[in-house]
Amino acid sequence: MNDRIEALAKHLRDLIDGSPLEQVRHTFQTGFGDVSVLELAQAENLLVARGVTVEEIQRASALHTDLVLGHLAAGAAVRPDQADGHPARVIAGENEGLLAFLEQRLKPDLAACLATGSEKDRLNLQDAVTEFSALGKHYDRKENLFFPYLERAGLTAPAKVMWGVDQIIRELMKLLDGAISERPLQPKRIRLIADRLLTQVERMVRQENEILMPMLFGCMTEADWILAAQESAQIGLVFNKGIAGASNSDAAVWLEKQSGSIKQSAPGEEGKISLPSGRLTSAQLTAMLNTLPTDLTFIDRDDVVQYYSEGKHQVFARTRTIIGRNVFLCHPPQLVPRIRQLIEAFRTGKKDQAIVPVRKGSRLDLVRYYAVRDESGAYLGTVEVTEEISGIIDLVTGK
Repeated sequence: MNDRIEALAKHLRDLIDGSPLEQVRHTFQTGFGDVSVLELAQAENLLVARGVTVEEIQRASALHTDLVLGHLAAGAAVRPDQADGHPARVIAGENEGLLAFLEQRLKPDLAACLATGSEKDRLNLQDAVTEFSALGKHYDRKENLFFPYLERAGLTAPAKVMWGVDQIIRELMKLLDGAISERPLQPKRIRLIADRLLTQVERMVRQENEILMPMLFGCMTEADWILAAQESAQIGLVFNKGIAGASNSDAAVWLEKQSGSIKQSAPGEEGKISLPSGRLTSAQLTAMLNTLPTDLTFIDRDDVVQYYSEGKHQVFARTRTIIGRNVFLCHPPQLVPRIRQLIEAFRTGKKDQAIVPVRKGSRLDLVRYYAVRDESGAYLGTVEVTEEISGIIDLVTGK
C-alpha cells in the first residue's frame, strides 16, 4: 500500500478516534501537499478493510471533509461538467439552485416563523420545507446512477459514507416537517433541527462538488455519462430551473447531441425463449413483465441485481445502472443489516418469504420478498415484488 495512503488513513483514523481537528490539520499540512480525491477514497477503503465501520467514518465525515478541502489536487484542465447540459454540469447546477433556494426562501421563512410564531409564517415555512423535500430526488439520482461507477472502481467506502449522510438528511427533513406541524409551536426544537439539517445539506453540496464529482470524472466513460443522462429522466431534476447550463432543456439538448454515440440494447425480436409452459419472444416477455401492476427485481444467488421490470408506475425509482450491482450497495448503510439477514434466511432455508407494508400518508405500498429455488430446493436468488395497493383496498372496502 502506498505510504501516502497509509499516512492519510492514519489522519482520518485520528479524527474518528476524537483527536482535535486543528491538531490533525497541523500534522497533515506538514506532511502533505495536495491530496487527490482518489487518494482520499483509497484511504477510506483502507480503513474499512481494517475493521473501521462505515458508521464510524460517516460520523467523522464532516471532519474528514474539513481536513482535505483546500488541499485537493486540481483535476484536468478540461472537465466534463464544463459542457452545458452534461450530467455533471446539471448536478453542479442543482447544487447552485439549492443554495439559492436556501438563502432566498427557506432561511427567510424559517427566521420569520421563529420570530413571530404566526400561523401565516408557519404555513409559509411548511410550504418551503415541502418544496425543499424535492432534494430527495437529487440524492436518489446520485445514489442510483452515480454510486455504481464508484463501486465498480472499487471505491465502495465513499459511496456508503455519503449515502449514510444522505439518509440522515432525509430523516432530518421529516423531523423538521413534523416539528413545524406540532401545536403549540416549539421554536427551540424547530431551530435545533433546522440548524443541523442546513449544516448537513450545505456540507454535502461541498462534498459533491469538490470530492464526488472529481471521483466520477476518473471512473466514468463518455458512454457512462450518456446512460446517466438518459436514466435521469426516470427520477427527475430539481432546483435547476433558470440555472444556465443545467436546466431541463440544457440536459435534453446535450443528450440529443449524443444520439448515435451509444447504442441502446433493445429487446430482441428474433428467436423465442423456451419455457416449460410456453415460448415467448424477448419482446413479448419484456412487455408482459412491464405490464404487470407490480415492480419485479431479481437478485441472483451471489446477491447481484440481474433484472428489474420497467413498468409505467414504478413504486421505487430504479435505473439500468443497478444491473450487475451488489444488492447491499443498492441501499443506505442503515438498512443493509436487515436486508442481509433476510437474504441469509432465504439462502439457508429458514424463510421462503417476507411481506413488508410501507405507509406513505394515504398511500400503502406492499413489498414482498420471495426466495427463488430450483426443483431440488437449491437457492437461486431473491425476487422483490412491490405494488401500490391503496386502490385495491378502497375497492374491497367500498370507499
